[in-house]
Amino acid sequence: MAGHHHPHHDALKNADGSWKFTNRLAAQTSPYLLQHAHNPVDWHAWGPDAFELSRRTNKPIFLSIGYSTCYWCHVMERQVFESPTLAQLANELFVCIKVDREERPDIDDIYMTAVQLMTGRGGWPMSVFLTPPGGDDERDPGLRPFYAGTYIPPSPSHGIPGFGQLAQALAQAWKDRRADVLRESHKIAHAVRAQVARGSGDPVPLGAFAVQDAANALLRTFDSEHGGFGGAPKFPQPANLLLLLRVYENQPTDELWQPIALTLDRMARGGMYDQIAGGFHRYSTDEKWLVPHFEKMLYDNGQLLEVYALAHRLHPDASTAMRWPDVMRQTCDYVLREMTDSSGAFWSAQDAEVDAHEGGNYVWTPAEVDDAIGDPALSALARTLYGLDLGTNFRDPHIDGAPDVNVLFMPVKLDELAAKRSVTIDALSRSKLEIDRMLLSARSHRKQPATDDKVLTSWNGMMIAGLADAGGTLGEPDYIQAAETAAEAVLRHLSTPDGGLLRTMRHGDARVPAFLEDYAFFSHGLIRLHRATSKSVWLDHAIRLTNHAIALFASPSGGYFDTLADQADLFVRTRSSYDGAVPSGNSRMIGNLVALHAYTGDATWLDRATTDLRSFSAALVRRGVGMVHTLTGLLAAIRADPARFASQRPDDVLLRNRPLSVTLHPEVVDLSSGVATLDVTLHIGDEYHLTAHEPGVDGLVPTTLSIQSGKGLSMSVAYPAGDVEAFAFADEPVRVYQGTVTLRATLSREQGVEDVVVPKLFLKAQVCTDVSCLEPRTHELPLQLVGV
Repeated sequence: MAGHHHPHHDALKNADGSWKFTNRLAAQTSPYLLQHAHNPVDWHAWGPDAFELSRRTNKPIFLSIGYSTCYWCHVMERQVFESPTLAQLANELFVCIKVDREERPDIDDIYMTAVQLMTGRGGWPMSVFLTPPGGDDERDPGLRPFYAGTYIPPSPSHGIPGFGQLAQALAQAWKDRRADVLRESHKIAHAVRAQVARGSGDPVPLGAFAVQDAANALLRTFDSEHGGFGGAPKFPQPANLLLLLRVYENQPTDELWQPIALTLDRMARGGMYDQIAGGFHRYSTDEKWLVPHFEKMLYDNGQLLEVYALAHRLHPDASTAMRWPDVMRQTCDYVLREMTDSSGAFWSAQDAEVDAHEGGNYVWTPAEVDDAIGDPALSALARTLYGLDLGTNFRDPHIDGAPDVNVLFMPVKLDELAAKRSVTIDALSRSKLEIDRMLLSARSHRKQPATDDKVLTSWNGMMIAGLADAGGTLGEPDYIQAAETAAEAVLRHLSTPDGGLLRTMRHGDARVPAFLEDYAFFSHGLIRLHRATSKSVWLDHAIRLTNHAIALFASPSGGYFDTLADQADLFVRTRSSYDGAVPSGNSRMIGNLVALHAYTGDATWLDRATTDLRSFSAALVRRGVGMVHTLTGLLAAIRADPARFASQRPDDVLLRNRPLSVTLHPEVVDLSSGVATLDVTLHIGDEYHLTAHEPGVDGLVPTTLSIQSGKGLSMSVAYPAGDVEAFAFADEPVRVYQGTVTLRATLSREQGVEDVVVPKLFLKAQVCTDVSCLEPRTHELPLQLVGV
């Protein structure tokens, strides 16, 4: 059975095997929360009991967010939350709350935005300190962030304060400078609201050009050597691949097929794909798809099954030569073997580590391969097939003295290896199956990674769609039947009496009202099931749940909120449109509406999709690569009714759009008092941005104001934080300047200097669109001084 016990927990037990500590999380169902149920930290689940305690004791909240298969979450638990000393400190100073981001993506979205705004980067574990309810006055609901970060070490490290030091400083600030803390929390909450609930701008003309622009943008970041987009770490990004496949389907060209085929081939042959058992790991730590981060997520595998199935339908000859049908079968079999709940629904994820060893279950030495196979000829083939004869390729970076080992990958395509060995591809495939069977059998006797055995409605929708597509494409009814069983399980166990859905279930215990993404992705799975089976029952459920989602989440201006109205535990109602590893609920809803129009012929579905698309049109045109799944929906809508989106882009307007102009105020700076301020205002063209002064991602050119060749003057500059935006080239959001931005410079005459020499003022900046950048330029600005 899937479990949540980790061996390091043994230190928390008494000699008789009983737990030394048990907190309120023991009553939860989330494997992530249960992992922390025996920490000495007095953890609470997110909810009214914890909020009331915070109000009553006037203690700030320490909010820790993560998920069960998160490597650094385990590290922080071992180092901080299992330390009796640090736990005692946390318990004294704060009300401590744990959240599973997979159960509550709404909470995660809001506070992750705060982390990114405050630090320029994000990730898990997330560590956020919140104001208590009643902090301002009795009516104040609190829960506003005033300090945020990710992993916090047990003691100071690399310039990061240790947990104890930070906890005491923040508690002291709350005690001594409460007005400042509250003021800061309101500022941050305002910035978060502006980020996650902002309008999309006035509608602009929308047409096929928006899809083409984004496809071109993706192709400009294509890695022609290894496949994929951008560099290391490299994520599978199924939404990107799906858009390119749909563009290819619409307008087949060899130029577009080559990048798709290379990417799908290299992902399937790399170590990011589990060569002997099937299933994709979460991402590759290098640009070659070789060494993965070893977590396996249900959402990646569901989406990638859809991608490989569509590629196979579009190009069965190429697909068969590249063994994509084998990849689909292996992945489906892996999910049915290792990720299926007794109800028939699917579990969420598998850990990256075993006994704190990264990839401990998956890596091999040549000797281990020999032992597992036992036949010298077959063993020699396995070494060649899986790259063991090329030397080792992995060492656990977190363990001192860890041995050099091998992640299995396929350096040579199966057909090329068959030719080299003068055997048929069928004979080589049979030998490969035998090798895989023996290696998997040996591997199954090793200690296995923990499985997060909760059922999430949205992720089940993705896997139902993947199994339905793969089963239909391969002619494998068992996979379609498994998808139907899972759909029945969700409808039986995760439905509410009013016809709605719940988000999560574990061991038959379902809870948390569903979010937009749950309705959207589960409905998508039902639509794909209808396509695979032609059974009207699945279409009927999809129609019913889509209508329910529109009633619960629709925004008056088009598009949808992510969360239910009037959720007292959230200080903002988010309306997200960014398509990351999991696409946004908005993008999936639009795709569903177009599909429902196709299956029912009812134009009201396409009308609704058109309204939603127009509500996002400004953002789609400006940053389409961050909304690729919405663009896939747009392409489907254009194919359904080209006349609706026949607008042409007015190129003359684009040509008049200057990327950057700068104004100074005042034009003449008076320094007679010794100090003066100067506002340098950047006017950035509509389709452009500059990297902020602190972009939060290494390797980018920051916007910088400086003086040179002067004497007797110094200058300090207040730079705005900038907007947080997602781009195809970066896995983390980047801070950028857009629109009109003002840098405030303060010039000071240095004491004791008689002859001040007027310096030159320079602005260094790089102008970019969402997909390309001009060369960085240093602009000399016309600085005029009097009173020196």
